[in-house]
Amino acid sequence: MKKISVLLFSILSLCLCVQAATQDEVKQAIIKQCNESGVEPAIMLSLAKVESGFRQEARGGSGAIGVFQLLPATGKFLGVNPYELEGNVKGGVLYYKSMYNMFGSMEKAVAAYNTGAQAVKRCNCIPSHAQPFVNRVMTNYNYYKTH
Repeated sequence: MKKISVLLFSILSLCLCVQAATQDEVKQAIIKQCNESGVEPAIMLSLAKVESGFRQEARGGSGAIGVFQLLPATGKFLGVNPYELEGNVKGGVLYYKSMYNMFGSMEKAVAAYNTGAQAVKRCNCIPSHAQPFVNRVMTNYNYYKTH
């Protein structure tokens, strides 16, 4: 019993030492990944701000995880671990980039990121239910472009 208690205490101690990344650390990880992937940092900073407020510990009601609110299936498809900051950031950037390459428009890519590519393909527009999300991201984008 004593060995189990010591083991549990050790595990708890390790867990308490792990701290959430600061907003600055998250922003730096995003900028680094954008530079490596050829994606404009301002749009990804905007997406992260709207999706999670730059919090890797954020969890969505639909099972979305982390800074870029990736679903586990999306992470698996992209070959990243969305539970880890590096994997979540890489996955978010890669997913946005694929949406941008598919639609050729920043606004449509953001809409597809939010609501799925099929919804944007169906109407070849920004679906009305995605418009508020796109508006928030683009407002933040204009801020990050100038700061």
